[in-house]
Amino acid sequence: MKKLLLVLVILTAIVSVHTEAKALTIKNKCSYPVAGSVITVHGNVSVAQFRLIPGQKKTLLKGFNKMLLKVRTIPDVYDLDMLKITSTEVDNPDSHIELKQSPQGIQFRVQ
Repeated sequence: MKKLLLVLVILTAIVSVHTEAKALTIKNKCSYPVAGSVITVHGNVSVAQFRLIPGQKKTLLKGFNKMLLKVRTIPDVYDLDMLKITSTEVDNPDSHIELKQSPQGIQFRVQ
């Protein structure tokens, strides 16, 4: 009985890890363009790059498997005081991210 329970737990874990997500959506609410990339945390592999003008929304990674991702952004401006790389981790590629400007750099709101 213990073996059967263990097999069921392992199969459930494998199936839940390999389920596909809808998409990662990023929206720029800053008053300047923002450039960035999406990388996998464990492999440090870039899976997407983007550049968003103010008000633009972009959908990335349609049908991407669930894994831990890191979104890095930088303002696409020529003002050296504003150039600061910011990042956040997303554990579900089926997320909506809003980018907002602040004195500390770009802030993320993940839903």
